[in-house]
Amino acid sequence: MQANSSGGSAAAHTKHRSQSGARDRSTLQELWRFKSYAGPERRALYGGVAMRGLELAANLAAPWPLALVINDLLKGQSSGGVLHAVAEWFGGSAVAMLSVAAVAVLVITAASGLFDYLGDVMLNGAGERITSRIRADVFDYAERLPMTFHDRQTVGELTSRVVSDTSQVESSLLDLFTDLIPAVLALVGTLVVMIAVDWRLGLIALTVSPLVFRTAQRFARLTRQYSRQRRAAIGDLTGFVTESLQGIRTVHAFGSQGLEDRRFGTQNADVLQLGLRKVDVSARFSPVLELVSALGTALLLFVGGYGALHSWWSVGVLVVVTSYLQQIFKPMQTLAKLAPSFAQGAASASRIGAILDQPADHLGTVEPLPERVRGQIELREVGLDYGRGPVFEGITHLIEPGERIALLGDNGAGKSTLLSLIGGLYRPTHGHVLLDGHSVPDTPEDWLHQQVAMVLQDTFLFTGSLADNIRYGRPNTSHSEIALVAEAALVTEFTDRLPDGLDTVIGSGGVGLSGGQCQRVGIARALLVNAPVVLLDEPTAGLDVHAEAVVVQALTRLIEDRTVIMTTHRPAMRALATRTVYLRRGGHLESEPPTGAAPVTDHYLAEEGAQ
Repeated sequence: MQANSSGGSAAAHTKHRSQSGARDRSTLQELWRFKSYAGPERRALYGGVAMRGLELAANLAAPWPLALVINDLLKGQSSGGVLHAVAEWFGGSAVAMLSVAAVAVLVITAASGLFDYLGDVMLNGAGERITSRIRADVFDYAERLPMTFHDRQTVGELTSRVVSDTSQVESSLLDLFTDLIPAVLALVGTLVVMIAVDWRLGLIALTVSPLVFRTAQRFARLTRQYSRQRRAAIGDLTGFVTESLQGIRTVHAFGSQGLEDRRFGTQNADVLQLGLRKVDVSARFSPVLELVSALGTALLLFVGGYGALHSWWSVGVLVVVTSYLQQIFKPMQTLAKLAPSFAQGAASASRIGAILDQPADHLGTVEPLPERVRGQIELREVGLDYGRGPVFEGITHLIEPGERIALLGDNGAGKSTLLSLIGGLYRPTHGHVLLDGHSVPDTPEDWLHQQVAMVLQDTFLFTGSLADNIRYGRPNTSHSEIALVAEAALVTEFTDRLPDGLDTVIGSGGVGLSGGQCQRVGIARALLVNAPVVLLDEPTAGLDVHAEAVVVQALTRLIEDRTVIMTTHRPAMRALATRTVYLRRGGHLESEPPTGAAPVTDHYLAEEGAQ
C-alpha cells in the first residue's frame, strides 16, 4: 500500500474516532458508527427504500381481491373500493367480479415481485460496496498504526478482525438493508392501514405488540452478550492457530503436536461453549415469539368473529384485518430473527472500532524538507519504554554523514531497538532522534523511507516474483532498474540459474530460497531505494561462511558513500565500519571498549531482538 494515501486515511479515521464515543453501545449504535460510508450510496439506498415502499403497497393490496369476492359476490354486501368500481365498469356480473379479482391477484403479485427484485439489487449492491470500503479502510488504518500497537497484538487476532469481523459486519449491513428496513416499513405501513380500515379491529391487533417487542428485546440482549464473547474467543483461537502454524518447524522439531493439540482443544472448547449458549438462546427465540404472536391472532379471531356475527363490521373486513395481522407478525418475527445477526455484527463492529479508535501515527511536519539529506544522525537524551520498564535512557550521540558505525553491545541492551528508533518504527519515550536536524518521528513517512533504508536480520519476502519483492519500496520501478540493482546485490548470481530468472514466483517468507539468498534480495531492495542512510540489523547472522562472504560483498556496494549503522559482531562486517560504538545496558554508549573489557566473541552472535 503506498505511503501517500496515509494522509486521507488518517483523516477519515479521525472522523470515525470522533463518532465512536463510549464503548458501551447498543446493537445498532455499533453499526451506526459506520454511517459515513453510506454517503456515496445515498441514491441507491433511497431508491431501494422507495422500491420497498412500493412493494409494501402491493402487499397491502393483496387481501382486497378476496374481500371483493366475499363481500360483493358471496355475501351480496358491496363495500365499494377500486376493485368494485372496476368490476362495475365491466358489467358488475359475478363473472366480472371473479375475473377482476383473479387479474388483480396476478397484477399485485407481479408488481410485488418486481419491486422486491429492484429493491434487493439496489440495497444489497449498496451494502456490498459499503462493506468493501470499510474493509479497505480497516486494513489501511491497521497498517499505519504504530509498531507499539502491533507489538501488543497477534497476527491471527488482527487477521480475524480485518477479514472475519468485517465479513460479519457485511452480513449485518445486508440484513439491515434487505430485512430490517423492509420489516419496519411493513410493520408501520400495515398498522396504519389496519387502523384506517377499522380502528376497532386495529386496536385489538395492537394490544399484543408491546409484549412482542419486549420479548424480542430481551432475547436480543442475551444474544448480543454471547455473540460478543464468542467473537473475542474466535479471535483468540485464530491468533493461536496462526502462531502455531507459523512455528510449525519448531513444533515438528520438538515433537510438540500433542501439546499444541491440547492448547487448541482448550480454546476451541471455549468457543464451542459460547456458541452452544448462543444457539440455545436463538432456538428459544422464534417459538416464544410465535406463541406471543398467537395470542394476538386468537384475540382478534374471537372478538372479530363476534363482531361480524353482530354486524359490527363485514366478514370481508375481518378477513382483510386478519390477513394484515399476519403481515404484522411476519415483520416482527423477521426483526426478532435479525437480533442474533445484529448482535454478532455489533460485536464485530466493536472489535473493528477498537482498531479505528487507536491513535494514528503523525501525519508529518509541514516544515520544508530537503529532497535528500546528508546523513547526519543525532541522538539527544533518547529513551524508550515499552511499558515494562525502560529499554535504555539518556542516549546522546552524534554520527556524521558518511560514517559507518558498527554498533556492538550486550544481549538485551537494545541495539535493534535503537535502529528501529532511527528508522522511525518507534517514537522515543524521551528525547529526540534527529536526521540532518529534522525530528525523525515528526517527518512524513514517505519522505523518511526515501532517506533511510533498512536491511533486517531476517528479510521477509512476500508471495510474488523476485522482481516484485525487489521493487517493494518503489513499486513503479522499471524492470531494467531492477536488473541493475539485482546484479549489484549479487541476486542474479542465483536467479540466472532459475528458469524464469527475476520473474520466478516464490512463496510467503521466501520459501525455497536460502537465508543468504533472501538477504541479497533484501539488499537489492535497499539499493533500489537509494537512501543516504542505511541501517543493518545483524544482516549476516545465521549464515555460513560462504553465504556471509557473498552477502558482505553485496553490502559493500550498498553502503558506499552512505551513513551506515550496523548491529553486528561478525569480523567481516566489522571490517566495513569506520568506527565502533558499544551500547551497554541502560543506554550508555562508548566509542571505544572499556579498559579490561572482555573481547568480542561468539557470545554476541545471538540476535538481541527489540526488547
